[in-house]
Amino acid sequence: MRVRLAVISDIHGNIEAFQKTLADIKISDVDLIVNLGDSVGYGPEPEAVLFAIQNEGIVNILGNHEKAIIDKTYRRYSMAGARETIEHTLNFLTPGLISYIRNLPTFRVINDALFVHGCPPKSPTIYLNHLSLSEIKKAFESYSQRISFAGHTHRLMLFSYNGKSVSLNPLKEKTVDLDPKLKHIINVGSVGQQRDGDPRAKYVIWDDEYNTLEIKHISYDIAATAAKIMERGFLKRDADRLF
Repeated sequence: MRVRLAVISDIHGNIEAFQKTLADIKISDVDLIVNLGDSVGYGPEPEAVLFAIQNEGIVNILGNHEKAIIDKTYRRYSMAGARETIEHTLNFLTPGLISYIRNLPTFRVINDALFVHGCPPKSPTIYLNHLSLSEIKKAFESYSQRISFAGHTHRLMLFSYNGKSVSLNPLKEKTVDLDPKLKHIINVGSVGQQRDGDPRAKYVIWDDEYNTLEIKHISYDIAATAAKIMERGFLKRDADRLF
């Protein structure tokens, strides 16, 4: 049976971007939404984002920011800015939300596709764009699924593997046909904090029957999010980097 999955990642407490993304998903004939983690951190409304994920029945995964919420040792060795924002984020999370985070898996397999925050098969902390092509080849060879989805980098990227070598291609705002003879890792970009020079929210829709990716770019009220970051005591750096 044909399934269309919306894959989102790195919302980072940005409820404005998340709401606009959800509105677009709801008119896009999607069967399931999968979130690849980092729902919290940097942004001003982590609790609103987590409640919305639960209320919408979105399938969720542990990101490195969620790991920092529940793992004090990992948080201690995080970069100073990330550590500070996580410690401030904790002020807004109820015990119930922290329990919810604690029970998130590090990966999921759905419709014979692998979903993870950082690097397949199950790392929430490794950045794909920090790996060499030979290291990405080893990652491809570590799991059986032909398609996997990752976030963490805040960039749209497509890695493909033919059994011998890895190729990297950027993903633009269009529909992409995936070669069924290759294995693919799709980096889905970020809903809540861009790092690619385009401030819009990004996500993808995967059609498992037609083996296509729709690359989506969604505008939202960046100024409202930046203002809330300052109002709720988060770092000015995290407001500035949204633009």
